[in-house]
Amino acid sequence: MINNKTKEKGDDMMEKDEKIKPCPFCGSKEVDICRTNKQACWIRCHKCEAEGNCAEKREDAITEWNKRVDVEGYASIIVDDEN
Repeated sequence: MINNKTKEKGDDMMEKDEKIKPCPFCGSKEVDICRTNKQACWIRCHKCEAEGNCAEKREDAITEWNKRVDVEGYASIIVDDEN
């Protein structure tokens, strides 16, 4: 996991200790915390641009990004638009 010390915007700039896992797709340890407004926050990989689920709170967006599913085997192709 990445242990980042970041500064939160607001009246007081305070440091937070946050643990964010690397990108589950490309393994990059560089991620962005994105917002469109105060109720929409998500994590995006800076390298491959994969995005996590949107959440209202920054902490919840980080929790969503850090979730991983341990699955064995391979996926089944249900729809293939190539044909």
